[in-house]
Amino acid sequence: MIKNKEIIYEQPLNELIRVTIRLEHLLSQLAIYLSSTSDRHTQTIMHLMVDLLNLLDRPDLKSKLTQEFTRLTTVLAQIPPSASHINRKTLTTLMGELKRLSQHFLHTPGKIANTLRENDFLAALRQYLMSPGGDSCIDAPHYFYWLNQPADTHHKQIQTWMGNFEEIQAATTLLLKIVRDSTEPEEVTATNGFFHTNLDPQASVQLIRVTLPTSEKLYPEISVGRHRISVRFVIPDMNKRPAQTTKDICFKLTKCTI
Repeated sequence: MIKNKEIIYEQPLNELIRVTIRLEHLLSQLAIYLSSTSDRHTQTIMHLMVDLLNLLDRPDLKSKLTQEFTRLTTVLAQIPPSASHINRKTLTTLMGELKRLSQHFLHTPGKIANTLRENDFLAALRQYLMSPGGDSCIDAPHYFYWLNQPADTHHKQIQTWMGNFEEIQAATTLLLKIVRDSTEPEEVTATNGFFHTNLDPQASVQLIRVTLPTSEKLYPEISVGRHRISVRFVIPDMNKRPAQTTKDICFKLTKCTI
């Protein structure tokens, strides 16, 4: 993630945050290609949509989201009215959206975007894409025929399919915003390119974020254990194994906790 001439690297500490970051990644790529009027991106969009369906093919995802949204609603409700840094109107809106999404996932039968799983065309495409080059005309004539229809046909159908992802996109955006905004970053230094610190076992840390200026020709390798975080800064090398820098590196560390 690049923001204000900084690169933010993230390491989730639980499976739900890991899945939602992957969902965010796929949805953001889809948004880029969907904004184009060119039909050259249709195959890329379809591949991304299949990746999204595969990622959502988890029977426990709805229940985990519902449980987390219920927990967050309880946590937010405990913020005292005297907290001057909190906008009460924004907080009320936030809690209302958490409750709405919880009810949606609670009362929607089947897996998320289940309608698309029951679509024979998309089900066949998912099978084709399990093999490298499996969506070619020799394996997928129906798909090949559809790709050769007018661009407007593709656009209308894809927009209809994308409607099935609206609620999970809203849930992903909301959850990650709450988690990322929960804690302010701290300025720390990695001595000789290495940093480590302890985790409070009583704190509900959900996500580690490491922020570097884009001018730094380094990237972090983040390791998280039950009680400890370590960050190793590495010099990129496309031809051999990257090595740890020996410089002292100043960076921002955020232990997102809520």
